[in-house]
Amino acid sequence: MTVPAHLIKGWCPGALRPMRSGDGLIVRIKPRAGAFSISALAAIADAAARFGSGEIDLTNRGNLQLRGVSDDSYDDAITALRAADLIDRSAAVEAVRNVVVDPLSGIDPERPNVCDVAARIEDALADDARLWALPGKFGFSFSGSSEPMVGGRAADIMIAAAGDGFDICLDGATDLRCEVTAGDVIDSVRRLAMAFLDLAAKDHELRRMKAVVARFGAARIFELAGLQVTSRSVDVTVASVSAGLLSRGDLVFGVGIGLPFGRITADQLGRLCQSAEAAKLKDVFTSPQRILVFPVAERAKAELVLQAAASTGLIVVPEDARLQMDVCPGSSGCRNATTDTRADARHLVDVLNGSLSGYSVHVSGCEKGCARQSAADFTLIARAGRYDLIRNGVAGDPIALANVDADDIGNTVSRFILDSAS
Repeated sequence: MTVPAHLIKGWCPGALRPMRSGDGLIVRIKPRAGAFSISALAAIADAAARFGSGEIDLTNRGNLQLRGVSDDSYDDAITALRAADLIDRSAAVEAVRNVVVDPLSGIDPERPNVCDVAARIEDALADDARLWALPGKFGFSFSGSSEPMVGGRAADIMIAAAGDGFDICLDGATDLRCEVTAGDVIDSVRRLAMAFLDLAAKDHELRRMKAVVARFGAARIFELAGLQVTSRSVDVTVASVSAGLLSRGDLVFGVGIGLPFGRITADQLGRLCQSAEAAKLKDVFTSPQRILVFPVAERAKAELVLQAAASTGLIVVPEDARLQMDVCPGSSGCRNATTDTRADARHLVDVLNGSLSGYSVHVSGCEKGCARQSAADFTLIARAGRYDLIRNGVAGDPIALANVDADDIGNTVSRFILDSAS
């Protein structure tokens, strides 16, 4: 057994640096430039079945993580994943390679392909040892549209396609943007990361870009990086990725398969891979909205994948309320949690029976709120087996209603929805 000695709570796990949870070791696998090959996805399903509990989570950074890996099976799991070229060369490289990529980039005909640039950033992170000092949760994102946030999630440094070049903005100040050419984007992002490290070195409490922006201002960070900024608002009219057939008019370009509350079993994933291989698909892109996006240009092949997904209980329609819900593993998978969050989330969906349409929901088994960092319309935070309800906020924000019984969260949320409509 070669699991590192530092298996403690509180950081983002990796494959080479797993984290111990209530159901065993969490082994997180990061895609390359936002994508896995179908063969790699099948290898993940096989490893989950052989060496873990068979449950796989799709995280809000688009990573896949095996759950329930035991001390005895860990080494064999890593050997199998390394054979599929899914393991980074070191734990330091793995930790810093936090890159989220727009899953519709280069697939949707109206979104330019940013995958090549994202891959170059990943290479720069791996090759520049100075950047390995970045905090483990520090991340980058690449958007194929003018909207900098991918899937509505902010990253520390966000890069958005803009004509022939890119706009770069920082978490906490998306109104300030630096315009760079395609040839300059890698160096510009590197300099911003180094500026963050220089400023954060003065105060070890500053672990994320948003905190540094709040302390020093975004203009100061861009100045340290030697970059000029402009202040402008962008007229953004782009749709997020959703489940079902992805098309523009009669032009089909992909399918989105949603994972209920971000989880899929090894059997479900294996069957999904079989249908993708039958349709001769090559790759799958991951979304922080917990959707797998398969590029496919033929309607018949798209329907084949959708039918296979539906038959296993995965989400294949955009109206499914579970697509708007971020739910942590709960008491069955985390020692900190005091409620069965997934069972409570299913109960919430059943009770509201369609009334959740258009509302975002975050259900957390403890005060950490790991499943979602951005604000949700309804955030339910478990405390000692009951829930505190937060409106339009995140974990730690003011509580709208405290100490709600788990069996009553559906009625409670329903009352708030009715009140807001009146």
